[in-house]
Amino acid sequence: MALNDCLSLFPVQALNRQQLTAGWRMAIATLGEGEDRGFARSDFDDDAWGPAEVPRLHGATAGNESVWYRVRFPRPKHRQRTLVRFEGAFLVANVWLNGRLLGSHYGYFAPFSFDVSSFLLDENVLAVCVEAPVELDLPSKRHVMGVFNDWDCKPYPNQELGKLPEQFVWHVPMGLWRPVMLEQVGHVVAEWIHCVPRVEISDMARLELRMRLRNLDGRIMTGELGIRVSPDNFTGAAALEMKRAIRLNGHEVQDITVELALPHPQLWWPWAHGEPALYLAEVQVMADDRSSASIRQTFGIRDISLKTRAEGWIFAVNGRDIFMRGANYCSEFFLDAATDEILSQDLTLAREANMDMLRVHAHIEPASLYEAADRRGLLLWQDLPLIFSYVHRADARSGAFFREAVLAQLEEVVHMLYNHPSVACYAAHNEPPWCAGFAWLGERHVEQLNRDVDEEAAARLRQLDPSRPALSASGDRDRHLYHGWYYGQWQDLAIQNPVFVSEVGAQ
Repeated sequence: MALNDCLSLFPVQALNRQQLTAGWRMAIATLGEGEDRGFARSDFDDDAWGPAEVPRLHGATAGNESVWYRVRFPRPKHRQRTLVRFEGAFLVANVWLNGRLLGSHYGYFAPFSFDVSSFLLDENVLAVCVEAPVELDLPSKRHVMGVFNDWDCKPYPNQELGKLPEQFVWHVPMGLWRPVMLEQVGHVVAEWIHCVPRVEISDMARLELRMRLRNLDGRIMTGELGIRVSPDNFTGAAALEMKRAIRLNGHEVQDITVELALPHPQLWWPWAHGEPALYLAEVQVMADDRSSASIRQTFGIRDISLKTRAEGWIFAVNGRDIFMRGANYCSEFFLDAATDEILSQDLTLAREANMDMLRVHAHIEPASLYEAADRRGLLLWQDLPLIFSYVHRADARSGAFFREAVLAQLEEVVHMLYNHPSVACYAAHNEPPWCAGFAWLGERHVEQLNRDVDEEAAARLRQLDPSRPALSASGDRDRHLYHGWYYGQWQDLAIQNPVFVSEVGAQ
């Protein structure tokens, strides 16, 4: 089975949505146990299972690395297509409807969907197995979770693994941590939409709307796109509207680009340098003479660059050099606890501390963080969920799986974050073993394997999103300073002369 055997529809676009909240039941199991016992069968008796709260994360421990869910729901009362959409499952999800395997998804942060229109009954049973393997040989880990399966701050330092009393069990998050939705859509949907603005002269900008459409039906579909672009958080500019005819063959996936002129563009600025102006792009997809999908996407007009000079790195926004003041950031170890209110409060604290940038450290945050950062004018340095060593002394199959998992997840990161002006840059891998300061394993082939994947990831990030700088690592040319934390005294910071500090700790 493919790593991701599902629909990847990143923008919310349903004509109607119903969240599945009531009636969930769950059971914790060992890896592989549930299928052997028939947990996915529609006639399985789950009365002995406990009630489940969805969304919610649980802690996976060695030997208890999967959680099974079951819920019943009636056939939706509409005549269009029905999708089951998972907003987030940590880490591997396998999904069945009425005993039929729909597919799977790997990765904790991206939404994924299944078209269940042909499999619905009057009464339906949805079964989901979510797995989060617990890897105790941390240098040899192959699963891509970032800070959630190897970190010196979770929930105790990784160097203490196996040294603490029995009650300190090493665990990783596991479960359905974002809502599960039933969605009504038409035959044509959008996999992703990229808003690509560029200023040509001071009073004129060009906006390219790039989108990938998918025909879920086997028949030819004709229709049109209705596009409207208007100010979102400012006034004074008239809305722009246009239409574009579409035609897709049965099950065709088609890339479309639409270009509009934006007179008198308002630029997005970090909060200390101007206003974070946002636009709203609305796309209505018509197919088969009816509404098929409806998308609302905010974006900002801004240019960002990174000058990596020997005397010091400089970020420039809209041509203006900015000395970045900031901190590393991780909201919660169990991300379901990171409510919109908590994330908003954290960004308020960052601004009150006069920070320009937060580094989202080796993980991906809930979508509301990026939306709030757009509106607050805070820049984000975005890491991929990669940290320290992977596949040390592992076989070729594990190395190939690691590479495939990295490349699949980075594409999801780009499509999720492309339209957020707050996202300033990407870094593929935090403190990999090939960086001079972290090459403690002392094995050249391990360093090279990690480096090959990291450099391929950075190149792919630049290809998918040329609007942002992409680094193969953090801790390579930029500096992580821990004088007074892991070594030396905090006073030693006064004599350092780093080109750019992206991580620091002292006590």
